[in-house]
Amino acid sequence: MRTIDQAGAIIAGLRNGEPATLLVTGKRNPGHWIFPKGHVERGESLDETALREAEEEAGVRGTLVGPAGALSFVDRGQTFRVHYFVVLTDDDGAPEDGRRIRWFPLDEALQRLTYDDSRALLKKAWPLVLKETSSKK
Repeated sequence: MRTIDQAGAIIAGLRNGEPATLLVTGKRNPGHWIFPKGHVERGESLDETALREAEEEAGVRGTLVGPAGALSFVDRGQTFRVHYFVVLTDDDGAPEDGRRIRWFPLDEALQRLTYDDSRALLKKAWPLVLKETSSKK
């Protein structure tokens, strides 16, 4: 079985002077809180995909500051590997049709994220978020 590569964004920024992350609800399951992610278009790099998905699903334009890691999952008999990148933004965001978005501080984001591997990824990426947002305070 071949693995399909995708890319996603852990969107971060300052909210009320404190670091926060922007989560979106799933399109197929609106009860799930996740990071924006999606397929790689022809001729597009993984980091370009992450920035495009942040804009399409969460309505933010941002600056990619580094890789956050990758997660794999199986859906409908296919294996997907999603490469995540930390993306900084000052935008508030605007959800894609059928989705909701919301900014959360770390502790609340960890409670809201649906999947354990997403929580682990956010914990791993948080030092980079803190480093990058501290220069903006």
